[in-house]
Amino acid sequence: MRENFIKSKGNYLKGCSYGFFTRNGGYSEGIYKSLNCSSRSGDSNINTCKNRTKVLQELDKEDGNLVIPIQKHTNICKIITDKDSQNITADALVTKSEKLILCILTADCVPLLLHEKKENIIGAIHAGWKGAKSNIIENTIIKVQELGGKKENISIVIGPCIQQKSYEVGNEFFENFTLDDKKNRELFIQKSQRYYFDLPQYCINKIKNCGIKKIDNLNKCTYENSNEFFSFRRSLHLNEIDYGRQANAITISK
Repeated sequence: MRENFIKSKGNYLKGCSYGFFTRNGGYSEGIYKSLNCSSRSGDSNINTCKNRTKVLQELDKEDGNLVIPIQKHTNICKIITDKDSQNITADALVTKSEKLILCILTADCVPLLLHEKKENIIGAIHAGWKGAKSNIIENTIIKVQELGGKKENISIVIGPCIQQKSYEVGNEFFENFTLDDKKNRELFIQKSQRYYFDLPQYCINKIKNCGIKKIDNLNKCTYENSNEFFSFRRSLHLNEIDYGRQANAITISK
């Protein structure tokens, strides 16, 4: 394991080079210190480009094409090839190309990296509550199947994201989820008339409902660990003007 990214301790994404990157080891300064990979933040484009190159170096794919979509909390997953890997608006990507490094950016939302071992298909999913609720995970599994993959051959690892004790939500949020399914009540704890939502477990439930059994959850909180991760919610509570985003990337090993 390298210092700048985290991997599953299990053998979940065998055949892939991947990492859930921390905020450390990059070139940015101030609130973006230091491995901020978001070109849509207020950070210097020079710094974010250098940071993205750093991600490629860490994955031993300096000659590869790092593909980061424009994320809008949608349920859109796209299959991409070497020819159509630029200017993509989506919240999940899948590919069979060994030349592409799929990457999604997060700062509290759930990053999911997947591998279908038989057809050698990889995927990267950005799942905030909106995307998860509107089936971004299910739509990604469908795209893997369109490429010839099978559910029983898929492994998924859930990376660092906001954990339940740091994710306070309102009564309307609680009601919307429990109206969808009464079982979703189990995803909330209530303290002093406040609700706290378990977003990673919600994603795990969705994955299991798709029929996928090989799931690993890193159980790392982006909000609590300020030295390791960027966090949208933490920056909001600190009245900061902006925040960085960490990279979560996967590629097929050579």
